[in-house]
Amino acid sequence: MTDGSTPTDLSTLDGRRGSTRIEISDDGSSYTCVRTFGAPPERVFRAFTDPEDLRVWFPSGAPPGSEMPVCESDPVEGGRYHYEMIVPDFGPMAWHGTYTHVDRPDRLDADEWFVMGGGDPEGPPTAQILTFEPTGDGFTLMTMRVDMPEPEDPEEFMEQSAAGLTSSLATMDELVSG
Repeated sequence: MTDGSTPTDLSTLDGRRGSTRIEISDDGSSYTCVRTFGAPPERVFRAFTDPEDLRVWFPSGAPPGSEMPVCESDPVEGGRYHYEMIVPDFGPMAWHGTYTHVDRPDRLDADEWFVMGGGDPEGPPTAQILTFEPTGDGFTLMTMRVDMPEPEDPEEFMEQSAAGLTSSLATMDELVSG
């Protein structure tokens, strides 16, 4: 279901693309993303943590010409990850994270710092909880809950961040279900 009333054929990539739902809180301090993937939880979990997979899908929501020279991930409790992209007209962007809870393949929690323009992470992190539920048909229902330290403008978030996330997750589904 995409809008609560229209059935979606989740057996197709287009149907699963249409399953993406992103909602931001009224105050802009958190958002939730729910999406179905055409693969079992173990494969979806791996796509979120394996550098080889991340290099395929993560930058696909960024502007054309973006590069990802750094992609490191140690998906164990207390392990760290670091992704860096060079985005045309914006420069370097980096994500620094610490896995705070790992229950493979069901759940992945992390504290994350986003740094634009280089430098070290500072300030409070964004807290993320990802759950991966089998749907019984070999697919996975992913729920991503993100609590942000600083509220975002909901309209701007939906135009920019949500659009990039939707695109990246579509590419990830192609990767895991292919």
